Amino acid sequence: MEVLIALAVLAIAMAALVKSAGGFTANQVYLENKTIAHWVALNQLVILREKGGSPPVGRQDGQEEMAGRMWLWSAQISQTPDPNVMKAEVTVRQEDEETVYALLIGYVEVQN
Repeated sequence: MEVLIALAVLAIAMAALVKSAGGFTANQVYLENKTIAHWVALNQLVILREKGGSPPVGRQDGQEEMAGRMWLWSAQISQTPDPNVMKAEVTVRQEDEETVYALLIGYVEVQN
């Protein structure tokens, strides 16, 4: 009887350990995706800033490969109260997914 009780306690402990490890793995993948998506968003803001001139108001979409995966980005460019500054909201998601892993807001200087 004591052996059965010990086995039951061990089984419950092992089940909790497996569940915890599964949650850790899922969280690690999510955080990795958020980090890479943030880098993609930063790259798009740098590209907007380096182009010079005035970026067109509206939405721009594109894709970028990073870390062996394809990422879809979208940049919404809008006016600000300052005519020399444009606002850019960049969102990034992975191809074939609806989850937005990064939303980055930046400002671009308008160069005449």
